[in-house]
Amino acid sequence: MLEHICQRLQGRALLEEEVKWALRSQEDELKKLQEKEIDDLLSLLVTSGKVQCTASLEAVSKREEGEESFFSFFTWMKRMRWFGRGNSKSAYRCNRCDADEKDIHLVYCHRCQGECAYCRRCLVMGRSSCCVPYYLFPCDRQKVKQNIHMEAALNSYPQLTEAQCAAARSMLEFYERTSGEKQEFLVWAVCGAGKTEVMFPLLRYLLENGRSVLWATPRRDVVLELAPRLRQVFPDYALAVLHGNTPPQEKWIADRLVLATTHQALRFYRRFDVVIMDEVDAYPYTSDEMLPFAVNRARTLPGKTVYLTATPRPDYQKRMQKSANHKDFLPHVKIPVRYHGHPLPEPDIYRESKLNARLSTKKPIPTLLSFIEHSEKEGSPVFIFVPAIRQLPILYDYIISHNESWKAKAATVHASDPEREAKVMALREGRLQALLTTTIMERGVTLPGIQVLVCQADAPVFDEAALVQIAGRAGRSASDPYGQVIFMAEEVTDTMKAAIQQIKEMNRLARKMGYVNVGGK
Repeated sequence: MLEHICQRLQGRALLEEEVKWALRSQEDELKKLQEKEIDDLLSLLVTSGKVQCTASLEAVSKREEGEESFFSFFTWMKRMRWFGRGNSKSAYRCNRCDADEKDIHLVYCHRCQGECAYCRRCLVMGRSSCCVPYYLFPCDRQKVKQNIHMEAALNSYPQLTEAQCAAARSMLEFYERTSGEKQEFLVWAVCGAGKTEVMFPLLRYLLENGRSVLWATPRRDVVLELAPRLRQVFPDYALAVLHGNTPPQEKWIADRLVLATTHQALRFYRRFDVVIMDEVDAYPYTSDEMLPFAVNRARTLPGKTVYLTATPRPDYQKRMQKSANHKDFLPHVKIPVRYHGHPLPEPDIYRESKLNARLSTKKPIPTLLSFIEHSEKEGSPVFIFVPAIRQLPILYDYIISHNESWKAKAATVHASDPEREAKVMALREGRLQALLTTTIMERGVTLPGIQVLVCQADAPVFDEAALVQIAGRAGRSASDPYGQVIFMAEEVTDTMKAAIQQIKEMNRLARKMGYVNVGGK
């Protein structure tokens, strides 16, 4: 029974209630265990040294000697005031997400009948507090023999382009290096390069050689999009798909190939030989310190991480520019061309003054009206990006006031729009021709013939990465590899210039390496 539990939960990091949910999730002998029986078995595992257990959140400095451990509700109220002013005598740390006191909240706890802290940073994944046990289940690292070599893995995918094959080879060579060398590798692939397909040789090499892989991404829609593709390409390997809406009976399954949101990585501990971190530059991964911590801890200590991105963050770019023998150097490979071999559309900048006022008063904005008129004439689908949700109805009303035919062909969309997926589908099917959108549409949508305009491209929300991603919506289809991209703004910012320069540099590199199709611009 003990070995069965260890096998079921190997490589997991779970709160007490999560352990019990996981043990009861499958139809076997563990499902029938009573509460006390589970507690006794966990106690045996801990005392035998097979499992580590600590409080999920604990004080990292002790109370003064002689201070009482039990206190009244009124004493607790006084300490709450101390805590709120930053005068608490204890500093706290969350063992699950590594949060410190700025994310810790002190409350009176009915479970432990006293002062108890809980973590707000990882609360969305369950309550981590001083009185909740936290279990770390080590992963059984079995020796495996090599069943497939690098060349065989590469030759399994003859459909890869020259640029894709070169990147796949670089990743395989990186993995085969000794564990004492660099453990991180970055794939800088332009939007539409086919980075998912580039990963297939490495995945086959790892899986057929008995290794385990976590493919993590910040966004659930990417998980849902990738799942059927991975199942189709690797039908002989079970795929665990984990996200916030995964059914309870599937949530605790962890096969050798796991596809998950980055939040789900919080429930793993030194489990995977390789972590593929897809869209490493995307929200919320870039703004929540918990997520990089979780992803890094999910990897085995000798394991390796591969980052995938079209827009590396500045700190990654600085590391890539260092000499190869520098301790902070980040090994990497660039895929500067799309799978169809045509260059990236290079944005044009159009300046228009007093945009807010002219949009509100319906006064003509030649760049915008010309863009709309041309798209209607060509029948092309359209994305128009705005900096904020509040500007969507203003832009919609503006367009309708100048051409009422767009009333039935245009719609607005944003992150919290409950009809977002339906509107995107309507655009795909031709029932809509234009989506007016916030940056929510900057990733993950591919439509043949799409034309793109960024309204107020000089707004701070449109940073270099966002503008590159937005421009990357155009020209992705092999059937229509060209597209118009317009940055419309009152001022030309350094950010706009940097985004265009990055796109031009990738096109220059693609031509230099001979990857651009003959006749490509």
